[in-house]
Amino acid sequence: MAKAKSIGGYDARVTEACERVLVTLLRHLGPWRESVFLVGGLTPRYLIEARPPEVPAHAGTADVDVVVDIAMLTDTEAYRTLEANLREMNFHRAVNEDGIKQSWRWQTEVDGATMILEFLVDDPDRRGGKVEVLPVEGKVSAVNIPHSSMVVDFHKTRELKAELLNGKGVAVEKVRFADIVSFTCLKSLAYDDRIEPKDAHDLVYCLEHYPGGVEAAVDEFLRGLETKHREVILDALGRLSKRFRDGDPDQSYRLDGPVAVAAFEGNDAGIEEDEGERDSRILRQRRAADVVAQLLGPLIG
Repeated sequence: MAKAKSIGGYDARVTEACERVLVTLLRHLGPWRESVFLVGGLTPRYLIEARPPEVPAHAGTADVDVVVDIAMLTDTEAYRTLEANLREMNFHRAVNEDGIKQSWRWQTEVDGATMILEFLVDDPDRRGGKVEVLPVEGKVSAVNIPHSSMVVDFHKTRELKAELLNGKGVAVEKVRFADIVSFTCLKSLAYDDRIEPKDAHDLVYCLEHYPGGVEAAVDEFLRGLETKHREVILDALGRLSKRFRDGDPDQSYRLDGPVAVAAFEGNDAGIEEDEGERDSRILRQRRAADVVAQLLGPLIG
């Protein structure tokens, strides 16, 4: 299922349903829930504390992306529990554009909307920057996302209360989600690889509205650079710079990153927009480039 190319393609009710999917998954995993970390487009819902009208609304998501401990796929008991619980939750394997069932993407219907659950893993035996599906015996697998395990060291926690799927009542679960360092790094790597406008929106939105501002994010990155993840963080920041920062700062707004943010948030009006809309779009591009520059300046110069 292709991602929507503009903010108008997302629905707040679907995002709320994704939260129900997440809580239901955690409720069914027993002690393994502590080895599940939320990344991706649902994360800004928890990373950014303010809500409209204090801040603009985030686009939301139709996906729940979780990084799992690779042991969950290799431990026989844990694997059987995961597979059985996916069936109990009425999830089935998603089908790609070629009609092939995918072992790492699962889907279900919630209130008429399709929810996608994706399992990600960082396999140390499959380094080299390649994204690939792990071969396992059974129907559940995960896609290998290099460096995604940094979320284990860079995450926050929050208790969520939500109605479980299939009328199972209300539950409260502790969610472990990417902090501003791992979220920004993984989104930067993803945007550089796949050029999804939604990734650019997620990046800039979280930097703009992060509690304490960009300065607080810089402080967290500075601490992160003192850890074993230094090289990965620098790589991600370098890629972010390439997409959002030009050698001539006044021209940064023309790069594909800021353009993607403005196009996504403006419903991609394109050539039909009038002069006022074009001016607004360029202003948004400049703001997007500026907020990224505020992050990068103190970190990589």
